[in-house]
Amino acid sequence: MTPVDMPLLALRSNLQTPPEQDVPIRVYTVGTEKQSAITRMKGFSANQLFLTFAGSGLFRPLGQDNWDIVETDTLLYIPAGLPHEYVPQGPDPWYVGYVTFVEMREGLLEGWGFGKQPYRQKLASARALLAPLAAVWSCSGPEFDAWRSAERLFAFCLELKKQAAGAAGAETADSVVKTPRYRDSAAGSAVRFLHDHLNRELTMSELASYVGYSAKQLSRLFRKELGTTPMQYLQRVRLKTGALLLAEQPHMTVRQIAAHIGMEPEYFTRLYRRAYGTTPSEARRKRSGE
Repeated sequence: MTPVDMPLLALRSNLQTPPEQDVPIRVYTVGTEKQSAITRMKGFSANQLFLTFAGSGLFRPLGQDNWDIVETDTLLYIPAGLPHEYVPQGPDPWYVGYVTFVEMREGLLEGWGFGKQPYRQKLASARALLAPLAAVWSCSGPEFDAWRSAERLFAFCLELKKQAAGAAGAETADSVVKTPRYRDSAAGSAVRFLHDHLNRELTMSELASYVGYSAKQLSRLFRKELGTTPMQYLQRVRLKTGALLLAEQPHMTVRQIAAHIGMEPEYFTRLYRRAYGTTPSEARRKRSGE
């Protein structure tokens, strides 16, 4: 599939399921996009299914020296809570489709291979999975239907199994972190979403729409529970993550770190100086000289 053929389905997120709807599995996010580089120090809060439609990328759990190549027509599965990073590879854009999900009954899809170990799986055709992915997308976000999206997720996974060329080349990680569970509050859902999408440009209105509240309501509930606004919280988390990346990822430039946390380099440097009394570059030089 070429980039011209690749429909871009904007991120849709389902953060809330009515308590009376006892669905066994919840679709969290779904969409397609040109994938950028991402480092998640604490992993993602949901299990991730990535399809590569065009281009390729590199993936590794944090702490491992070697990178795995994720080529066109490949599934990449990343379990919830696994610290990891991935970056585009080569001159061509890395176009992916993704569905992330939370099991409300643990182990529901483990027998299908979607358990606590990450792996790559060659597919006969990623294109064949675009329609079932779009079906999940169509009943998510503003059109969220908890039962229908769960049903379509199962259909998507069944098609994945059909397309899989075999599990002989699957890779596993040595360790994973226990899958976290969502909190029920609006503020908790917003916090989870912010941690999962640090690299995205987000406005208060967009965040509120993902959570299912008005911006005014969410800001009030967030401040009541956490004592700050969502955007102030996001800025604090981004700075903390940036500081961790400076310390633990010496191969990354300040510009790359800023991109990973969704900031312009100049803005990141200014806020970092304000918070820590030094610039990111100066902090790195001092650390390397110790």
